[in-house]
Amino acid sequence: MNRYLIIFVLLFATLLTAEEFNIKKFSNPSKYNWKNMEDRSKAREDFDNREKLLQIYELNKQQVLGNMIKSALAPGWGHYTSHDYIKGHTFLASEIILFGTSLYFYIQAMDDYHNYEDSNYIGDIEQFYLDANSNYKNAQLFLSLGAIVWLYTIYDSINATQEYNQSYWNELSKKSHSQKVVITPTSITLRF
Repeated sequence: MNRYLIIFVLLFATLLTAEEFNIKKFSNPSKYNWKNMEDRSKAREDFDNREKLLQIYELNKQQVLGNMIKSALAPGWGHYTSHDYIKGHTFLASEIILFGTSLYFYIQAMDDYHNYEDSNYIGDIEQFYLDANSNYKNAQLFLSLGAIVWLYTIYDSINATQEYNQSYWNELSKKSHSQKVVITPTSITLRF
């Protein structure tokens, strides 16, 4: 019973405070700078054209998360997808160089370590041990630099994707405004 009373009071308070709907104020075309029906139809046509452009853009834009995943799988892949080939080449080449250098130093460290284990002369033992440590530290350094560049590649794929989407939108809107004759299934429009 109390619930019905509360609902009734709320409904009654809403009705008392509600304003009457003013259809003239709502449908006043002068607030949109429409002087006549022709202005209104031009505005509607412009709105429809923008909506079509937005649909085309939404279908063809690239997803930021998708390019980030691509860059996480292979450095530069997200940049290649967003047509930023220079950065894609740069990131891929730097990763190959950094990880290749890390692998080279790691192989050298393992060779020096095996020589350390097999050596019998105290001078060679010390030298192989120092060389193995030095090469292993260099391998870790280049591996860390490669990981940092890889993380930056993932981060930068966000910017590359956003730049691609922005340039695609600019190109799409520029192309639509530069067309003199637009043919659609329902009409032919001539622009001056």
